[in-house]
Amino acid sequence: MPRSLANGDYSLVIAVESSSRADSWYRVLADRQTGALSCDCPPWTFKQDAQASASGRSCHHTCLAQQLSRATPLSATTPAGAFAQGIALASLISATQQQWPGLRGEWSIEGRVAEIKEKPYVFFLLTLAMGNGGMATGVTAFAQRHRPTQRYLQTRVAMWSGYAIASEVARIGGFPLAGQPPEHFRITSGRRARRAGAGPASTPAIGLGDILRIGDVEDLGDGLRPTERAELTLRLFLGEQLYQQLETRGFLDVSSARYAKEQRVYRLRRDPGKRYERRVRVFERGRYLNDFCIVRAQSVPEADHFLTVFLGLLSDEEATLSVVKRHNMFAPNSDGRERETVPAIWQPHLA
Repeated sequence: MPRSLANGDYSLVIAVESSSRADSWYRVLADRQTGALSCDCPPWTFKQDAQASASGRSCHHTCLAQQLSRATPLSATTPAGAFAQGIALASLISATQQQWPGLRGEWSIEGRVAEIKEKPYVFFLLTLAMGNGGMATGVTAFAQRHRPTQRYLQTRVAMWSGYAIASEVARIGGFPLAGQPPEHFRITSGRRARRAGAGPASTPAIGLGDILRIGDVEDLGDGLRPTERAELTLRLFLGEQLYQQLETRGFLDVSSARYAKEQRVYRLRRDPGKRYERRVRVFERGRYLNDFCIVRAQSVPEADHFLTVFLGLLSDEEATLSVVKRHNMFAPNSDGRERETVPAIWQPHLA
C-alpha cells in the first residue's frame, strides 16, 4: 500500500508506468469507504505537488484519476494511433481472457493518448459487462518513451487491468478482502524479491510477476513451475485472510446471483493434496441438495481451476454452470463423506 495509507480497504483505479523507469508502476487507489485517492509516487507520498493543500495530497496521477471517475474527457486526447488498430486492441482482450479465464461477460476496450506532466502516455480502458449484471473496469497507462511492444502491452494490461476487474467482480460478489492491490508495484516475481530480502519468511513476497501466464508459456525464467505460479496467483488474489480461511476450512462459499430467491450457495471445495478438483456442493436455504461436477476444460493446475470457477460464478453464473448437465449432477456426498458443520449462508450481491 502507499506508505501513508496502511490497513485500508482500497480499489485499484489506474496503474501508471513510470516515465523514467520502464516496467515500474504507480498505483492510484481509491478508499472504498471515503473515495479518497492515494498514489505511490513521491509527489503524493511526500506532498511535493504544488497543488496539494496543507491538509491533503494530490499528484498528477490522482488528478487524472479524478477526471476518469467523473467521466471527464482527458485533456488533449487523441485516438491511440497505431495502438487503436482493431487487431491490436482485440489481442489485449484475448490476453486478459487467457490470464483470467474465470472472468465472463461482454468485453470492450478503448485506447487513447494523453500527457501526464507533459509526457506522452497511451491509456487503455478495459471494461467487462458481467453476465450477472454490473460493470467492472481497469485502466493501464504506458509511458510512450519506453516504446512498448505489442507483447509488453498484452502482458501488462492482462495483469493490471485484469487484476482490477477481477477485484471488482469479487467485491460485488461479496468478497471485499479479495483482490486488494498487490504490495509490490514493480513487475518482479516474489521469488526474486525474497532473494533480495523483502519481508519476513512467514509472509511471502508475492509480486504481479508471479501471476504472469499468457498463452501456453510455462517457463518465464523465474524458476517457478506452473503449479507454483497458480498457487501464488490464488494466494495473491484472495489475500492472506481469505486464503488462510480456505486452507483451514477447505472451501469458500459463493452466493448465487441467478438463484437469489432460492438463496442458493455454492460451496467450492479444495482437495487437501491440491491435485484434483472437488465437486461443488449446492445449498438452498441452508439445505445441502446436491453436488455439481465442474471439470477442468484443459490441463491446468488445480489452483488455476479453483480461481476460474470462483470468478466465473461471481461474474457470469449461467455461463459457468452451462457445463453442468444431468450426467454431472450428483446426490449429496458423492465425492466425500465430510459432514457440513458450517452453515451455508446466502448473501445478496452488491449493486
